[in-house]
Amino acid sequence: MTSHSYEYRLLVEYVSPREAGQFPHFTHIEDQEGLTRTLNDVFQHLPESIPEGWEVNSHNVTVSRNTLIITVLLRRRVTGEPAASVY
Repeated sequence: MTSHSYEYRLLVEYVSPREAGQFPHFTHIEDQEGLTRTLNDVFQHLPESIPEGWEVNSHNVTVSRNTLIITVLLRRRVTGEPAASVY
């Protein structure tokens, strides 16, 4: 088996409405604007969450059961040293 030249880690952020029972309707401009604001807030602090040496490989944004789920796949080149935790 050959070794892979990258190692991977996953960052996940869950964002739920502040008020229980509220369900956004993304055909409404107010809900679209709220989603955009929330995504901007999350991605503003994202660089602080990524340790030195790691880079974003891919990302995904989805809504499930009224919770916004943002996943970011990180990678870094294998250097022979133990992997640092991203937590």
